[in-house]
Amino acid sequence: MTKEEIYRILSDHMVQGLMLHSKLADFYGFLSFKGYQKCHEYHYIEENINYRKLINYYLYHCGKLIPDTGFNKTDVIPENWFQHSRNDVGNETKLNSLKVGIDKWVKWEINTKQLYERMYGELISLNEIAAGENLMIFIKDVDNELAEAQQEMLEITTMNYDLNDIMMKQEDIFKTYKKKLKEIAQ
Repeated sequence: MTKEEIYRILSDHMVQGLMLHSKLADFYGFLSFKGYQKCHEYHYIEENINYRKLINYYLYHCGKLIPDTGFNKTDVIPENWFQHSRNDVGNETKLNSLKVGIDKWVKWEINTKQLYERMYGELISLNEIAAGENLMIFIKDVDNELAEAQQEMLEITTMNYDLNDIMMKQEDIFKTYKKKLKEIAQ
């Protein structure tokens, strides 16, 4: 695998991640989980910053643009939701959707970590040590986000997906991520 192929794969995956977090923010907003919505808005912005870092690293260290190959549409929001309003969503749908959403998030972060680690190995095998070290920053970020997603999954599972308890958490989650968004916007 060439360095250009590695960066194209990383770039495409990061764009898919941006779309995933954007759609998860919409998904949770539609379900009235404003804390989870703000969480994914934060991750969207944070990962957009990381995407720009990846692009700029390649541009300034390799002197080239990363070719676009396109990306896949996310499958976060069910098609039939576009025919309804938030007021149409019942508690059973909210609970089932919450399980689906958190599961998608955890699986995405697991796959992302595995991909980044493979690409790190590819870079190291090409003796691209500096590029590998730069990628290590993103590996650590995704490892932290994976731990966060798994912790959230554990907490809501421990609550036995009690909608009242989950709704009570939303304001604290919202405030946490609103503060984090302000910090990265500076």
